[in-house]
Amino acid sequence: MKNKYFNTQLLTICLITIAGTFVYAFVSSVLHTDTTPDSFISMWNTWDSQHYFKIAAHGYSDRIFDDRNLLIAFFPFYPLLIKAFSYIFRDYLLSALIVSNISYIVAVFYLYKLVLLDYDKDDAFRSVIYLSVFPTAYFLHAAYTESLFIALTVASFYYARNDRWAISGILGMLSTLTWVTGIIILPVLLIEYLYQKRFKKENIRADILWIFIIGFGFLIYLAINYYIYGDAFKFMEIQKEHWKMQLALPTKGLITAYTSTKWAAPAFRMGMGWLQLVFVFTSLALIIYSFFRIRLSYSLYALANWLVITSTSFFTSTPRFILTFFPIFIVLSLLGRKKEINYAIIFISLIFYALFLSMFIWFKWAF
Repeated sequence: MKNKYFNTQLLTICLITIAGTFVYAFVSSVLHTDTTPDSFISMWNTWDSQHYFKIAAHGYSDRIFDDRNLLIAFFPFYPLLIKAFSYIFRDYLLSALIVSNISYIVAVFYLYKLVLLDYDKDDAFRSVIYLSVFPTAYFLHAAYTESLFIALTVASFYYARNDRWAISGILGMLSTLTWVTGIIILPVLLIEYLYQKRFKKENIRADILWIFIIGFGFLIYLAINYYIYGDAFKFMEIQKEHWKMQLALPTKGLITAYTSTKWAAPAFRMGMGWLQLVFVFTSLALIIYSFFRIRLSYSLYALANWLVITSTSFFTSTPRFILTFFPIFIVLSLLGRKKEINYAIIFISLIFYALFLSMFIWFKWAF
């Protein structure tokens, strides 16, 4: 009998994507530096990955390794998994990459299963292809939290759709321990629950309480902030001081990005100006369109995420954050029913995937 929880075709796509990404990264590193890297994976020890390794090794409060208090801005569940895997593999980078790529495979399988609840296999398959080749999807394979967060979030939605609220709530709680926007899952799944119950009071059962457990993940993170610094919202202060990010209307960030296209150096104009604006407006267009095509809770989740990442005075990693909006891949899969659109999405995505991945490996700012 065919195992309904296993799909050889999906696993093959995952393995090809993982292998292709790591081989490309290695070759790109050699061509750029004209030297042989210390190992096949050493070039992935870059940017925020190093912060996760420090947390895994020393926790948040070690001033020797965190003289600017930056580590508290990073959520704890991903480095906790790195620490756990390091007991087996004895290497933080290798452990992190294993966690990320296992999470990527889990995310692909659950996204496929989630889309199948409403659409056919071709739509579900396209959705995971578009996720895998998204211009910033190399972060799914890097020592970053994106793949873990997407896996937990999509799985939480999947079990919610199947009326298994205990599992959904626990997975949602873990997502709030992984990424700041995880807390959005709580109100969105509450709406999903009420939608399934036809918004009738008499249909509500005690299992609704599992949804509220999602908030405990974020409370744990706030407690860590308070325990170390005496300020539950210390992470927001760090975001403002180091990354120049603070809460503001989306118009503030848009104006800042547009202004940078007028005066900054060419690379900054392109990366922090035009590309940020393209991703912001394209994702918003897809989200608006989604309200007419996909489930309400999915669209609300994507819109709430969009508002959170754009409600800042300065856009820095918008293309990477948009990667976590799983509903846009469902929308794209519906648009991709037309062959011309399907080919265009894949072709354009792969071009920028290769470009951004090279920049990331070369230790240049890559969104």
